[in-house]
Amino acid sequence: MLTLGALALAPCAQAAIPSVLGGDLTCTVEPSAGNVRLCSGVTHSFDGTKIDATVILPPEPASGADGPYPTIGYFHGWGGSKIGLNSRTQGWASHGYAVFSMSDRGWANSCGAPDPDRSSAQCSKGYNHLMDDRYEVRDAQFLISRLADEDVTRAAKVGVTGGSYGGGMSMALAALRDRTMLPDGTLVPWRSPVGREMRIAAAAPEIPWTDLANSLMPNGRTLDYVADAPYGNRIGVEKQSFVAGLYGTGLASSNYAAPGTDPQADLTSWFGLINAGEPYDQNPETQSVLNEIESHHSSYYIDHSE
Repeated sequence: MLTLGALALAPCAQAAIPSVLGGDLTCTVEPSAGNVRLCSGVTHSFDGTKIDATVILPPEPASGADGPYPTIGYFHGWGGSKIGLNSRTQGWASHGYAVFSMSDRGWANSCGAPDPDRSSAQCSKGYNHLMDDRYEVRDAQFLISRLADEDVTRAAKVGVTGGSYGGGMSMALAALRDRTMLPDGTLVPWRSPVGREMRIAAAAPEIPWTDLANSLMPNGRTLDYVADAPYGNRIGVEKQSFVAGLYGTGLASSNYAAPGTDPQADLTSWFGLINAGEPYDQNPETQSVLNEIESHHSSYYIDHSE
């Protein structure tokens, strides 16, 4: 006799996947790429913000269920956008992985400078939050968990990677592991919209940062041979040409919040404050920015009791 418990564990026959993320991303077979399926389009995140995303699926199986698949989140660098078909993503998909990528909030068609919807209501919070655990990182968690609810992704078999800005994203996802950071900074279990338990199984960050203040204004306290060496409150020396180049790239192609409108993502005011020069340590405004960077933009400071 077939019990309900056995039924819950039995594989379900399902048709080939024509679309994902609630039908927002339409899938097409790519014969020139070994028949992997490319799904691309615009969807929306947990707070209604517009996100441009790509999902690449393995070739449709000749028999059996079409998913769920172990999934790799692949994230772009500063100034970039969602990653589509290339030799790496095609290779992963051809070996049985689903691949997820998105243009991060505030970049490209996720409310970035070239997005024609940039001034619309769906982009009211779509500005660049500088890889904030509560926004860009949560966007990735939310959309990947939606794929799990659609039986595209295996909830506990999610890997993440990316370079530079994408390395920071994959490092933050790894540090959070099975938790999500809410807007007030609290950590809660990472659950899909229908309540599935989500978890990062593996991460391979490429040239990432873990402490953003140290990467841009090192003060000598963060030592790679010391297990616990936080940046502290003493602000270091700016890598001025590097920081200016990053800011300028974002100014041209991203979407920065208007100065003074969001103290937790005020990149323009922060840049001006840094370049005003010393003294930093006695300036309460500078210390407030440092606290923000350490609290929500640096995976080094995410609770790592797990």
